[in-house]
Amino acid sequence: MDRREFVNLTVGSVIAVGGSLFLVSSCGSSGSSPSNEPPAAAPVQSGTQITYTTSNDSAHFHTFAVDDSAFASPPAGGVSGSTSVDSAHSHPVAISMADLQNVENGQTVLVATGSTEGHAHVLTLVLIS
Repeated sequence: MDRREFVNLTVGSVIAVGGSLFLVSSCGSSGSSPSNEPPAAAPVQSGTQITYTTSNDSAHFHTFAVDDSAFASPPAGGVSGSTSVDSAHSHPVAISMADLQNVENGQTVLVATGSTEGHAHVLTLVLIS
């Protein structure tokens, strides 16, 4: 491993998105746990929807949209649904009320999707408004 690979693996990158800092770390092999994988892309806001991209696992990723009002006024049952379809499948997602509140308070929250076809992904939730 050369110095550049070492720095990329240990330091990662920071991306500024809509006034928020978004940490994108570099990871090792695809055999690592989903919580160690960075998102495949930074979140994007379109209207009131913030679309998050999952970690890349098994050579693919998914997206999941959350209405920005869910952060300001989190529903008691949280937010749930399914990711986009890629590689002929989707994953269930459940984001708790507490997680939504933590994002609203400026924290970065990692949410694992449900396992489908023997793997799961991670959503990295940050407030970008």
